[in-house]
Amino acid sequence: MKKTLLSLCSLIVFAVSFNFTSVVTAASNYNGHWEDHNSVGQYGMDQMMLDMKSKGNQVTVEASNDYFIPFEDSRESSFKSSVGRMRSSVVNGTVVFNSKGQASFKYKDEYNNGQMSIQMQNDGVKITWTGKEVSEFSFPLGTFKLYKKINVGAAEMKKLGTFLSNFTELNLDEFDAKRVNNAELIRFGVWHNYINNFNSRISTSNGKLFISKTHVEASIQKYFNTQFRNHRSVNGFKFNGKGYLFDGADGAPVYYVRAHDVFDLGQNKLRVSGVLYDADSPSTEMVSEVEAVVKKVKVQNKISYALVTLKVKR
Repeated sequence: MKKTLLSLCSLIVFAVSFNFTSVVTAASNYNGHWEDHNSVGQYGMDQMMLDMKSKGNQVTVEASNDYFIPFEDSRESSFKSSVGRMRSSVVNGTVVFNSKGQASFKYKDEYNNGQMSIQMQNDGVKITWTGKEVSEFSFPLGTFKLYKKINVGAAEMKKLGTFLSNFTELNLDEFDAKRVNNAELIRFGVWHNYINNFNSRISTSNGKLFISKTHVEASIQKYFNTQFRNHRSVNGFKFNGKGYLFDGADGAPVYYVRAHDVFDLGQNKLRVSGVLYDADSPSTEMVSEVEAVVKKVKVQNKISYALVTLKVKR
């Protein structure tokens, strides 16, 4: 097992334990890749991965953890050049799952001495590593929830990228549906139509641009799956009872999303990883990374998406 050390400094991985309420399930097929990752600072990463492959009744298992801390927590020094300290840990074995989707194996090498337990669930897999830490390269102790990477196909991957681009083109870098307020929804409803539906939905009134509240409501419904009726004037947008009066703005760079990985979170939710790129120069290097969670919703017998969370690393 090859180990990489990019610094003489010791690193400590903090294993995070979670409380899970997912229903236990037994899988009929254990082939696949499961993953979860958390940011360390602004540009570091703590990534946990599980790969399994069925061979008859037996399943080969490899669990790995990669932990990266940039020397300087800035885009130029870490995001683009990946200069920093990294540690990597791997444990592997062969198991037979029981009828409840449970399995475990013991593993020992110069870095690890312990047991990996695996529990399949209806929305992912839970792994637990217990044992003795013998070096900073030992596998992190604790329980972790991982989600299965899925192949959605090129057409849906493009559709997911287009969906997320409707937010990044407005320079929306961070969003959480649990904390969104009316003003943010109004701004999205107006600016989205200004950029994408100017000729069909934007008119002029007394030297100001105007959009009806109906069009604002329709856009909020489409992208957030929310029926919106809380109209009011907010900074830059005056509500006159029928719609919003505002001034236009042009010239800012437009950024789109190219999705590349999708994970099934259960309950019709998908985690989407991608990159941000300049719409005027799509072939150039990526601008930043994008992480989002979307929920699949059915609209007039067609599958669409609603934004749950969005995070852009600039």
